[in-house]
Order: sequence, then structure tokens, then C-alpha cells
Amino acid sequence: MFVSKTTKIIFASALFILGAVFSSVLSLSPIFVFAENDGVAPIISEIKIASTTEDTAIVSWMTNENSDSLINYGLDRNYGIARDPGFDKKNHTVSIDGLEPGTTYYFRVISSDSGGNQSVSNGFALTTKMSVKVPNIDKIKDKGEKTTTEKIANEVQKLTSTTALKIIQDTVTAAGSQIDKPPTILGVPDLKEIGYDYAVVSWVTDKEATTMITFASDSEFQNFPPDKFPYSYTQGDPSKFEIVHEIRIIGLVPGTKYHLRVFSEDQLGLNSRSEDQVFTTKSQLPIINSVETVKLEETAVTIEWNTNIPASGNIEYTNTDTQEVKSQGSPEYAVNHSIRIANLTFGTQYTAVLRVENEAGDKVVSEPFSFVTVKDVTAPIISKVTNESTLYPTSDAKVQTIVNWNTDEQATCQFFFRQSVAASGDAASLDPEISPDTSHVQVVLEFAPSSPYKFWVECKDLTGNKGRSEDFVLFTPNKEKSIIDIIMENFQGTFGWVKNIGK
Repeated sequence: MFVSKTTKIIFASALFILGAVFSSVLSLSPIFVFAENDGVAPIISEIKIASTTEDTAIVSWMTNENSDSLINYGLDRNYGIARDPGFDKKNHTVSIDGLEPGTTYYFRVISSDSGGNQSVSNGFALTTKMSVKVPNIDKIKDKGEKTTTEKIANEVQKLTSTTALKIIQDTVTAAGSQIDKPPTILGVPDLKEIGYDYAVVSWVTDKEATTMITFASDSEFQNFPPDKFPYSYTQGDPSKFEIVHEIRIIGLVPGTKYHLRVFSEDQLGLNSRSEDQVFTTKSQLPIINSVETVKLEETAVTIEWNTNIPASGNIEYTNTDTQEVKSQGSPEYAVNHSIRIANLTFGTQYTAVLRVENEAGDKVVSEPFSFVTVKDVTAPIISKVTNESTLYPTSDAKVQTIVNWNTDEQATCQFFFRQSVAASGDAASLDPEISPDTSHVQVVLEFAPSSPYKFWVECKDLTGNKGRSEDFVLFTPNKEKSIIDIIMENFQGTFGWVKNIGK
């Protein structure tokens, strides 16, 4: 309400008269109060929200001269009033009471001096604190919805009537059924990348939800009962909510057909699942390692190499003089490979490449290499010589000894032995092998029980180069004594004449 300066002067004069009257009655000296009007409104500064609680806010400010304290406030910019009417302070503090928790209020401060000169500040805003901490409130991204949720949660805490709570519950359920729907998977999930032991899948949902995927190999999928969930494995993060989803499926088997289905679940547990999709992982490519020409001959060569996974392989070789191209290989899937190529031309250079193929049909070709056929003057190398003897408990106590060894190239070998470990003497032998090979075995039946033997092998390759192994020693098993033998030995030890029985 606006009051003119003239009216104020009249009001002051009336107060003077009333003061004189009361002074006369009370025999007191009259007190004269005059308002000094300098015509300048106080200057407002340093407006601060000193503190807020659930239902109270304290606002402070300063003026450059003594003046009263007044705050206009409200839920919008149609401000209400909180006032301290004394024109006696430059530092002002006004407490606004009866506010609602978690509510934003707008306010401005006003100060008038005793002369009626008034200043009004700009508009400000404050928000009262919540009386109850609402769990998971920070998950709400929208600021307005976050504030509303806090206010509702705090108001619900004040309710004591079960009927009131039931009404709130029904209202929330009804509202939820209208606005809350399961997340929608937009389009078909994209198989962005497929490797030999992994796959990357991405998709988009219309609102924040989890990124999860279920999958199974085709054999597992087909073997599930029709009424059961046919996916063996689940991967993803059930605690992370997002709109754009991507997941890398790990631990897959190369060259295998898989079924997958993505699903996303919102924070209320509502979910959506995609249709079943099928993909096949890439087969692991073989890697060719350690290519080596292990044996060069006048008209042949032996090439060895290995692969990281089982693969078949062949050698494609070219005569550099005639440009004739031939190939030779093995269809067996293995990791260690050795191929001997025969019928080559003596003294000729050849270029070659290895071609290997995994079980899925993926092919890999090596870098080219070359070799030259030369006169073979290298004897076969004999290695890994082993032996094992067995004594058969027959009347003649036969011993069977099995001897094994390897050669680094195709060769025919012969087994030699001598009883006792003497350095000289006549040696016996078994018949030489008929067919050349790199793995050799001989079965010896000539050895006597409880005896030492020295043995060795001699081998000849296809070009006639001969090699001899080192000497080896073996001891055949002891013949077990019968009960009669033991009794006779005891008698011989006690009665010397026993040894003459039968003579």
C-alpha cells in the first residue's frame, strides 16, 4: 500500500499531540520524535541465503543506512511477505517459516528507511531441504522429475492412514500403467563383427535399459527340450542402464554355429527380447611355422614344418629350368608335417610354397622358398633308441626284447648284439629290414635270462649312405627259482655230498 509523504507528516503531528497529552496526564516530560527524510532510498547489498531446512529459510542482506527488513516470497514470482518492521539496522536477517520441504521459492528483499524511502532487490530463488533422503534419487536425470519425486516421497512419509497410502498406491499403479512400458529394441540387433572366438553385437532401445545377451551353440540349442530356455550362456552388465548398447561375446569356438538373443531390462524389471539370430564364427586360420629342408638328396628332398592347429598340407614345387610345376601332400590333419618329394632332377634348383588347409576349408599359403638337389653324402641319423625285455615263465624261460629307434630319413636297418659287454668278440644279428622307413622296431627272442648284452643298429639310406648307432647295454630279467631249486641249494650248503647226486 502506498503512503504519501504528506500523510506521513500529518501522522507524525498526531503522534506529537498524543504524546503531549499523555505527558501531561502522567506528569512526564514530553518526548519528540521526528523522522528525518533525506529523500534517498537505502542501498541493498550482500543478499545471502544463510541457511535452509525442510520448512525454514533464513535470508540476510545489508543496507548502507538504518532501515526495516521485508521479504516478498512465494512459489512463483507473485511474492508473499515476511517483515521485520524496525527501521533500526543495516544488517538484516529474516527467517521465513512454514515452508514446504524440497520446494523452490522465489523471493526479493525490500528495505525502507524511517523516511519511507524504499529499495527493492532483484528476484532470487531458494530450495528447501528434503526431510527424508530418497534412495536412488540421483538415477533420475530430469531435474524437474527429480524434485517432484523427492517432494512426493517426503509427503508420503507423513501419511499415517492406510486408506491414504492405498489411494497413493493405486494412483501410482494407474499412472505407471499408462506411461511405463517395457523398453523397445529398435530394429534388428547388428552383428558388427565376427571373429574366430568372439562376436560384437549392438542395438538401440527407446529408453535406458540393461545390455544383456544370451547365446548357445547350435548343437546345444537343438538339444534343449522345447519347453525350456534354449540358451546356455548369458553375458552383460545387469546394473548398467543405457540407450545405445554394445557387447562383445567372448569364449566362442572357431568355426561354430551359434544362436543369440539380446534383451534389455529397465529399472522396474520390464524387459524386451529380440528374435533368435544365427551366426557362425570364423575358423581359426592355420599358421605355418619352422619350414625346414631337413634332407637334400640327388633326386629327392624332405621338407618339414608345423602349424598352430591341425591342418592338411602339400608342397607345390617348380623346376626353375623347365618351369614344370608339380605338387605333393598329405590329406591328414596334423600339426607336425613332413613330406619327401622324390623323382627330382639332380643338380637342379626348385622353388616351392606350402599350401595348408584347416578343417573348415580355409587355406593359407607360405612364403616361397627354394632348394637345390645335390649328391647325398649324409648318413642317416639314428635316435630315440629304447628297449624293453619280458621274461616268460615257461620251462625254457624265454626272454622277449623289443627294441625301437628312429632315423631322420627313410632307411633300412639291421640289429646287432653280443652277449656280455666285452669290447670284442663275434656279434650276432637279426635279418636286415626289407622296407625303408623312419620308425623302426625289432623283436629279439635270442636273449637268455639274467644276462648282459651289448647291442647297436646300422642303417643305410636310399642313396647307400650308412650310419651306425652308439653301443647300448641291456640286462635281461632274472629267472625266478622254483621251490625245488631253493631246497636243493639249501641242501648243498649243508651237505656237500648233495651236489654229487645223479653223477
